[in-house]
Amino acid sequence: MKNRHAFTIVELIVGAAVSSVLAVAIFALMNAGMILSAKNLSLNLTSNTMRGALDRVEQVVQQADTMPELIDTTGTVITTGPAAGIKFDRAVGSPYVVTVTAGTIPSATTTLTLTRSTNAVASPAVPSVGDIIRIATTASTLRPRIQTVSVGAIDGQLRQPFTIGLTAALGTTITPASGAIVTARLVRNAAFLVMTSNGKRELRYYHTFDTATNLADITKYSLITDQIGAAPEDGTPFSLIQYENKSFVSFSLRVRASNADQGMRSQQRDQYSTYSRTETLIRPKTTP
Repeated sequence: MKNRHAFTIVELIVGAAVSSVLAVAIFALMNAGMILSAKNLSLNLTSNTMRGALDRVEQVVQQADTMPELIDTTGTVITTGPAAGIKFDRAVGSPYVVTVTAGTIPSATTTLTLTRSTNAVASPAVPSVGDIIRIATTASTLRPRIQTVSVGAIDGQLRQPFTIGLTAALGTTITPASGAIVTARLVRNAAFLVMTSNGKRELRYYHTFDTATNLADITKYSLITDQIGAAPEDGTPFSLIQYENKSFVSFSLRVRASNADQGMRSQQRDQYSTYSRTETLIRPKTTP
């Protein structure tokens, strides 16, 4: 009989061991690549979320008609920060001329006539129900709210009157100087607020905050992002500060995109490397 050559048991064991080591090494390499890819995707999404949130907050706050006030998660104004949110008046349009009859506007007035220009160069917005009227030269606490709007015809000088019904009597008599024109501007009370929903922190924008009796009502706000960080300080990103004798809103934003969480182990996705933080100072146009 001819001798038949074959692997010995020892050689088979050695071969299997080498194959196992190579398989483990290849798996570890592929797993590391998957984690790095998921982390890179998470960082890219985080950067996009950060940029979008910052752009929205800066754009709106810079156009605020009043210096923002700090608020907590119930909407209550607080005096010291950091806070969960800010509220402020957002400009809708100006100027509007207020019609004055017999030299005064009585405190019991429930109807006002506002006139705007429809010239393309300077044409403020049409008043809407819910807008707040801020009359020049009066106290900032005088804030009549529009309940009804009756639109008048445009005359030959491109002027358009509006008959405005108020939700309540004016409450204060307005007596302008002889021959003076009384002007007004329209604003809406808006807010940015960090709230928790379904285990996530959300940055919300409330378009008409002072009429939002239920802050959980999704019809009252727009969702800016639901990727706010989970650390305790991340829930209170707003402060008011003074810098070089000027007032600023300090916005400390920390976000993390969770879209790639399933591709990362818990210890990977919870590391700081998947987060992005920025500190921003925003100065409203009307600040002293």
